Amino acid sequence: MKKIERKDFLKLAGGVVGGSVVGTVFSGAPFDGLQWLVEWTQDQYVPARGAETSIQNICQACPNGCNLSIRMIGERAVKVETSNGACPVGQTLLQELYHPERIQTPLKRVGKKGSGKFMPISWEEAVKDIAGKINKIRKDKKPQSIAAINGTHNTAVNQLLGRLVKASGSGHIYHDTCFCDLSQSAVQLTQKVEGSLEYDVENADYILSFGARLMEGWGEPNKMYNSYLKWKKNKAKFVQIDTICTRTASMADKWIPLAKAGTESILAMGIAYQLITKHGKSSNVADLSRWSGLNEFTPQKVSAATGVPVEVIEQTAKEFVSSRKPVAVAGRGGKGVSSSVAEIVAVQCLNKLVDNLGKAGGVYVKMASNPLGEPKLDAIAEAGIKNTKKARGLDEFIAKMENIELLFINEGNPVHRSVYGKKLADKMKDIPMVVSFMPLINDTAMYADYILPTLTVLEIPANEASKAVGARFKAKHTGDIVLEIAKNVEDVSKVFTWASYKDVVKLSGKTELRSAASFSFSTDILKKHFEDLKKKMSEGGSEFNLSLIPFEIPVVGDGRGMALPYVLKSIDGNTFSMGRLYVHMNPETAAKNGVCEGSNIYLISKRGEIGKVRVHLTKTVAPDVVAVPLGFGHEGYTVYADDKGVNPKEIMSDSIDPESGVADWWYTRIKIS
Repeated sequence: MKKIERKDFLKLAGGVVGGSVVGTVFSGAPFDGLQWLVEWTQDQYVPARGAETSIQNICQACPNGCNLSIRMIGERAVKVETSNGACPVGQTLLQELYHPERIQTPLKRVGKKGSGKFMPISWEEAVKDIAGKINKIRKDKKPQSIAAINGTHNTAVNQLLGRLVKASGSGHIYHDTCFCDLSQSAVQLTQKVEGSLEYDVENADYILSFGARLMEGWGEPNKMYNSYLKWKKNKAKFVQIDTICTRTASMADKWIPLAKAGTESILAMGIAYQLITKHGKSSNVADLSRWSGLNEFTPQKVSAATGVPVEVIEQTAKEFVSSRKPVAVAGRGGKGVSSSVAEIVAVQCLNKLVDNLGKAGGVYVKMASNPLGEPKLDAIAEAGIKNTKKARGLDEFIAKMENIELLFINEGNPVHRSVYGKKLADKMKDIPMVVSFMPLINDTAMYADYILPTLTVLEIPANEASKAVGARFKAKHTGDIVLEIAKNVEDVSKVFTWASYKDVVKLSGKTELRSAASFSFSTDILKKHFEDLKKKMSEGGSEFNLSLIPFEIPVVGDGRGMALPYVLKSIDGNTFSMGRLYVHMNPETAAKNGVCEGSNIYLISKRGEIGKVRVHLTKTVAPDVVAVPLGFGHEGYTVYADDKGVNPKEIMSDSIDPESGVADWWYTRIKIS
């Protein structure tokens, strides 16, 4: 592959604004149409009336927690400003608040599951029916048949819903797959504590990212942007390893293209080999230094496997070990991370070799916390927990799901996000009661029996010092809904002593970070990983000759943004235009496969086929790779998202990572037609 210099990429990208590349899918399109955005929220150009006031709140749309200033005219919100003024999510909050398809009252299914036919019911009826179902399940001594899927990880609401499920007698509590699943398993495996990895990239002077798309919504977006500014100020070096030149890669000081997709872990071990054999760093990772398999990761062998030149491998290792505060970051992708625990362990070996665990600019462990405490279980609950055959992760749960009678889904959309989404939709048809907490009907809620309308960000006060615009329609906070249900469940109500969700929020404390510097593991996990990777890379032979690599558009994210017209207006024409989705391909690859700019193709894996999609040619994609955007291909998710593009999760690998129970869908071999 011909090397693309930074200056060449900027030319391809179409320019620079404020130091960030714009004009391509990898950078995020320019966020134009702000006047249109404001007008859209005003009930089809009818201006609000009344006195002008301002409301101060804290945004809870992502972990950043930016300050919100909401301009009100009368009782109507007309403008939102955030402390991170460029945030595209902040620009969508008004459209979410005034969305024409918001659920206005609790709904009960009246048609076949998946038909989208519901009728309005009262809150009293909904709570009575759902609590009654829990009471019956417990009376029948089958509490392990209750399950919950949360759309986010480790929030007070998630803990409250988890408490309801556990106190009822089930351990089936899961959440949409994220990096936390993998890092928690890696931390438990290598450091024997309950927590997840926390990278102190802000204070590092050499950041080596193995595909983590740090500038595309990875972690806390505002924190990452501020870290980037600090790197520039302090002349830290940022190196991005990736198969495609994403926005993150374009902003890095150096992009190391992986000519062979899915080989991040091989490159990590190649650098580890250099640190141990040439830089004397073997003492910190005894198991690894004694591992005979390490000899498989010489620069020559790693170069052949990854396509990264020998001199680049050697130079990267030298720069990494000679820096004062180097850190290696694992976790391929943005919000939709897919990897394996073994890959994270391989990258973590680099951090241990340079002795940066628990140090500034290195890696900490964010300790698991539960401010609500563990509920006291009655005899029925104890028996149910004992009989719960808990899966290690959501994908494994869906794959093995059976005998579930009540399923809660909180602000999640696993039918769209999981590679097992179609299987989940089929299984939901047979579950007697599915309850969805959502402000809008999405792909998953289509299969619910009850949809309970929840508040949007602007309707929720973050704390006692902040204010919100007030609830529209009959929507309620998810936490208050869970409390109402819990208080109507016999015996379970005893462990829910809070009057409202506001009382629950008061219990939330600060996150504890620990050094947890102990680091040990059996190299068997790496041996098995590389054996499996070798098999994957040879799957399909010459027939499936391409690798499918996903990418996220920041404003679209995992697909939630597609319900908002502002997002559609922000997507550049090389990704989505006139209702058609584009996939990205290197010109060399296109020539070998007989396609050109604008060609219509289908993508085929051993799991199935998706298409039609159009081809966009760009040198920002490695050869033999088809880069496909995530977040498209919805069914039943508002008029704005429906029937736009395709969802690559439908054909991506569904192999389960043995340590985390999460599907490692990143490495998928395909062909085109």
